[in-house]
Amino acid sequence: MRKVRISNEVLHKLDKLADYMVDEFKHTEEVAMSKINRLLSFLFSLSAPANYAICRFKLWRDLGYRCVVFEKSWVFAYEIFDDGIIVRDMAHVATLSE
Repeated sequence: MRKVRISNEVLHKLDKLADYMVDEFKHTEEVAMSKINRLLSFLFSLSAPANYAICRFKLWRDLGYRCVVFEKSWVFAYEIFDDGIIVRDMAHVATLSE
């Protein structure tokens, strides 16, 4: 198993997503945090040795990041190192262009 680290940028975006779910969708904080916890669990599951393809999105592809999709909606870009991975960025699929 490899270590999974999550960048501050991704953690900040997850916080903003939780706030957005509460403010705009009128979810309770418990529901919002449940979704965020599912996202985090998914990210930590990347400790398995499987590697996804290089991103098809230009910005991340040029940086050599790999991409993984969560529930057909969220794309996470990560970088592989000898001792693990770092999840560098995230975006909603609808906001990305190839």
